[in-house]
Amino acid sequence: MGKSKKLIITTSGKRSMKEISKDLTDKGFYVDQVFDAIGSISGKVNDEKVIDKIKKVKGVTDVSPEHPDIDIGRPDDSETW
Repeated sequence: MGKSKKLIITTSGKRSMKEISKDLTDKGFYVDQVFDAIGSISGKVNDEKVIDKIKKVKGVTDVSPEHPDIDIGRPDDSETW
């Protein structure tokens, strides 16, 4: 088992988010937040082998890494990245 990896799950909208969340949890995904309005779920896995399992959950259309927070600075900063 390695370092945990944060992921964003995109769903098809053809199943309830509650059902998909349960199936993801059963496969080893730790649900953090469910975004019903946009059909996405955020969370993490503690084992990268779980990623292949959650990709096969009915209703999951994409599994992507969650990008870290980006600080673009204040509006009047000369540098934004």
